[in-house]
Amino acid sequence: MIARALTFIESYLNQQIKMTFGLDEDKVVLGSLINLDGSVTDNIENKIVISIINLEHEKTVKHIGNYRTDASGSFAKARPPIHLNLYVLISANYNSKNYLESLKMLSSVIGIFQANPVFTSNSHPEMDSAISKLTFETYNIPIKELSHIWGGIGAKYVPSMLYKIRMITIDKTMISGETSGITGLGMKSN
Repeated sequence: MIARALTFIESYLNQQIKMTFGLDEDKVVLGSLINLDGSVTDNIENKIVISIINLEHEKTVKHIGNYRTDASGSFAKARPPIHLNLYVLISANYNSKNYLESLKMLSSVIGIFQANPVFTSNSHPEMDSAISKLTFETYNIPIKELSHIWGGIGAKYVPSMLYKIRMITIDKTMISGETSGITGLGMKSN
C-alpha cells in the first residue's frame, strides 16, 4: 500500500510539473538519495526525489472490534488494520549549476501540495481505490534535527521539504476464527 500511494504521488507531481513548465521528461522520482554502500543513487541528478524517512503507527484511530460480518450473518475474527503516517522528504537534487532551477522545482511541488493537500479516490480517480484518502501536512523540524536527518541519510544537504502524509491503511484481513450470528430470539410459552 505504501508503494501504491507514493507511486501515485510521483505520477501526479510529474503530470503537474510537466503541464506547468511544458516539459516532456519526468522531473520527479521515487527513491533514495544514497545507496547502501554510500554511493549516490543513479538517475536522480537534476530531479525532485521523494524518499520516506520515517513511518509512524497512527494510534488515534479507534477500532470497534476485531469482528467483521459477512453476507451469511456470521462474524469473522480478524486483526484490526494498521494505520500508518509517512514522513516523506521531498528533495531538489540539482547540481550547483542548476541551483535556481532546484528552487523553482521545489517551490512548484510545495505549491502543488498547498493547492491540493487532500487526495481522495473521488477527487483523483487515478489513485488506487484501496487508498481512501491521503492528507499532506508540512512538517517543520528544527535545524539541528534536520542536520541529523541528512547525516543519517549520508548525503549533502539540498533544498528540501518534509511532509507528513496521513494515512495509509494496511489490512491483510486474515480470518482467525468464525462465529455464527444470532438468528432470532425465541420465547417459550407455557
